[in-house]
Amino acid sequence: MRRKNILALGLSFVLGVGASSTLTYALPLEQEESLQTSASEVGNTEETASNAESDTETAVEEMEASDKEKEEAEEESSLSTEALGGTDRAAEEALTPLSRSRRALADPPYYASEEEERADRKNRIISLTAEFHTADVAARDHMKVVRKKKIDVVSYAVRDINAPRHPELLSIQPDRIVEKKVGDNTWEVYTLDYFTPGVYRYKYVLEIEKGSTLFLLLGKDYGDGKAFSRTGILLKTKFIENISNESNRLQPTIALETDSAKGRKYLLEGKEFTVEAQKTISKVYLKSSFDIHNVHVGDLMKRATLSTEKIVLTDGTEIKPDPNPIFFTNPYDSYPNNPDQWKLLLDSFKTEEGYIGDVFNIKETKAFEPGRYQISYLLQQNYKIDKYRLLVKGTDDNYGNGTEFYVNNERYITEMPAKPEAELTPLPLITSPLFDVKKVENPSTNSSGNSSRGNSGSSGGSSSGSGGSGGSSGGGSGSFKVSSSSTGQVLGVDRSLSGGQWVQDEKGWWYKRADGSYPKNSWGYEAYNGKSYWYYFLDSGYMATGWVDVNGSKYYLFPNSDGWKGRMLTGWQWIDGNCYYLDSQGQNEGALYRNTTTPDGFTVDSEGRWVVNGAVQYKK
Repeated sequence: MRRKNILALGLSFVLGVGASSTLTYALPLEQEESLQTSASEVGNTEETASNAESDTETAVEEMEASDKEKEEAEEESSLSTEALGGTDRAAEEALTPLSRSRRALADPPYYASEEEERADRKNRIISLTAEFHTADVAARDHMKVVRKKKIDVVSYAVRDINAPRHPELLSIQPDRIVEKKVGDNTWEVYTLDYFTPGVYRYKYVLEIEKGSTLFLLLGKDYGDGKAFSRTGILLKTKFIENISNESNRLQPTIALETDSAKGRKYLLEGKEFTVEAQKTISKVYLKSSFDIHNVHVGDLMKRATLSTEKIVLTDGTEIKPDPNPIFFTNPYDSYPNNPDQWKLLLDSFKTEEGYIGDVFNIKETKAFEPGRYQISYLLQQNYKIDKYRLLVKGTDDNYGNGTEFYVNNERYITEMPAKPEAELTPLPLITSPLFDVKKVENPSTNSSGNSSRGNSGSSGGSSSGSGGSGGSSGGGSGSFKVSSSSTGQVLGVDRSLSGGQWVQDEKGWWYKRADGSYPKNSWGYEAYNGKSYWYYFLDSGYMATGWVDVNGSKYYLFPNSDGWKGRMLTGWQWIDGNCYYLDSQGQNEGALYRNTTTPDGFTVDSEGRWVVNGAVQYKK
């Protein structure tokens, strides 16, 4: 910089331009540097000037080469003629005034000297108000860093209350610099695209158009007894969901000299704010009022209610969230007074019989048609709960399969955003396995005189849910063989349990009919508390759980206590680390597929396990 200033000073003597006119356009910091030039350097300058007439051509060439190198270097920096910010180098240069180039000498912007500023009261900007075009987002752990925000200067005040106002002469660049505190009082430019826990601040660049005599007060003595006065700056913004921080409180720090043809620039510094750490969630268990395994043709479409049973952190800690406020809400705001409720978001697929459900213009009270469906929920974590967060894809999280979601204890497919979002929380979309809505068959009778399972709407008269709490059935969990002495006991025969009640004793659950008898070696179909399932009763009369063989087919009866213990499962199920397909419709409903291809095109081996190229697929 010194070499370039000396050459410029020498050249100005050759061209007949006074040295004072050159220094008029230097920033105060650069003026101070140039005025402190040592006596020996001044002597060298004068010597250069005295010999300049004979060496003018050489000096000009040297200066042009130097200027060209400088211009090329400054064009690489984002703190150049156009804008400030974006790269580490640019943000570092923002803290130091840039030198002038020949362009600035040829067409210099106006920079008032300190003496002019002291004398010029009417152009001192006392306060300034700007505002964002759109709401800002208060930073949270692992959410997206938003660096570009369009800002308008809407008003300002000067000492002279009668002076006209021209806000269009002032602008704030939309690219803001993000810095993070390192140590006690050191700041570094933050380059990641997502926030991590720590203390941050934003910086902006304000530009006053060329030719304007307006200037900001930088906290020094302006000769009127009001030392260290500083322009007050308010950046008006609305924060999303009213979650705010202190980042919109700004103050000017230094003036930036650039070779911009527009005018002078100031660096504005925002107040620091803190991003708190949140604990990461590994698994989420939800309870839904919509049971994909208990939908029949003619059932009316109703809204689904979701509640959070528990969350499991990545360290294994289990937490049952306070349901008020609820942990997850519907971002669609379909039912604003019921944030725990969702419209049915369905997809439909053609079944082997050619049925496909109509899922367009879904309305409540519309009846289900035969078909194969999937239901999805778009979730939003309650933004008021700050302690926990989902695993975020595209960050330093140990993502793996991401946060897993289970609905009614069944794993749903989870789709998370591919990268951090500018939202208070990520929005996962969870999708159920395929499920069939079956066409009701005509009633028929078997040898026992029981009607067909087509009468699925029969109401249960039990006084408690099967397996509603603890206890094991007579056969217990695990694989066992059911006596083949029973005849006519095939799935599809109606064994309604209406009119009796579930009873639990020290051995397990059994069903007591109104006449005191109980089913054994048979299936029973129970409708209870809005849900209906198949159950199997052993020779002892106790309800079976786990794997069971019936007449050559294998079934799986849910072994855990969740209010419907012992129910028969269908569709794809992860059981003890392996994935199995259990028939989801027809007379073989619930039967295990073995050594074949499933309806959706996957292969299972002789034990019913899902295989890919002969390799059994496991889930840890």
